[in-house]
Amino acid sequence: MTLALVVPGMAGATTTSEAVANIERNARAAHSDAVLLRRDGKTLLELKPAAGQERVHLMSATKSVLALAIVLLLDDGKLASIDEPVSNLYPEWKQGRKKDITVRMLLDHTSGLQNVANAGQELEDAPDLVKLALAAELSGEPGAVFSYNNKATNLLPGIVQHLAGQPVDAYLASRLFEPLGITQYEWMKDDAGTPLGMAGLSLSAPDLAAIGQLLLDRGVTPLGIRVLSEQSVALLMAESARSADVGLLWWRIPASERYQANERMSDLLAQHGVSAPVQQALLATQGRVFDSKAALIAFLAERLGPDWPQQYGSEITARGLKLGDLFDIQRGPTVAYAANGYLGQYLVIVPDKRLVAVRLIHRRDSHTAPTDDYASFTADVLKVANTLQ
Repeated sequence: MTLALVVPGMAGATTTSEAVANIERNARAAHSDAVLLRRDGKTLLELKPAAGQERVHLMSATKSVLALAIVLLLDDGKLASIDEPVSNLYPEWKQGRKKDITVRMLLDHTSGLQNVANAGQELEDAPDLVKLALAAELSGEPGAVFSYNNKATNLLPGIVQHLAGQPVDAYLASRLFEPLGITQYEWMKDDAGTPLGMAGLSLSAPDLAAIGQLLLDRGVTPLGIRVLSEQSVALLMAESARSADVGLLWWRIPASERYQANERMSDLLAQHGVSAPVQQALLATQGRVFDSKAALIAFLAERLGPDWPQQYGSEITARGLKLGDLFDIQRGPTVAYAANGYLGQYLVIVPDKRLVAVRLIHRRDSHTAPTDDYASFTADVLKVANTLQ
């Protein structure tokens, strides 16, 4: 890995230098394979992976790129509205409550489809992920509750195939990747030949940053080519009706956060039959105040061990509990947007400061959570943003 560091020669540069150096230091400690920090296209920091290792599996950050395919369908007149019922494309959902599920609900995790929080338990070996999503039972009322759902997002590539007449990877190649100069990418497919929706896309850090820059520039490439309409960019980032944390498969990042265990936590954990180890880890947060979700996650990960995502998913998410049920959360105004993935894949954009940041890490047996997840990356990017005029 090589390092290139460029610090702006301007008032306050020392503070910016320190904030950028903090990312460089933390990124190295977390064994990052690639880090790229750019402001208005000018590089502030770049950690380059070894030759031949440029493309990294984005994990769930793939979902955010997939969302661009859906709004491109809007721009192309192939989808009338994201509030169109999915049953218009899949008539088998015309009956029962599934008829109420819209494309928007797949995009903001409110479909109500039954979901296994740990995708590896059900999805990774499924031969046809679109059919699996179509066959899912409902575990909640469509549109009522935010619940992160890998299974539901796997239906989106099927929708793109229906409306665009080609697989989502081919559609994005012509409508997004080519205008941005992205020529090297990989997208995992299921046995039916459909690109995955929940994960599966591999890109280099510069190519992922180019997607972030496109959003900063409201859909226009550096060469002046309009790829996305301004309305579609705004739609991606607009607050969901059921969670201020999300837009359409993009995370909304607040200027500040505050998490504190509420009085209901103990009773809720017991009522939902949460396992003793997970209960103990969560109850240990009582009396503490966490200034970010990353700090809270790091605390829980330290107590639960490397498999904390699986434990949390099966014991909390799968039982219908959310952070908002267990913690009193104070959230500042949204100042950034992010695509996040398992192991610590991040694309963060800070529009007001014209800042794009990427951190990627290859999956390897030596990965140690939470250290190698670099959970504080987004917070560290905001520290840089706060130094910029």
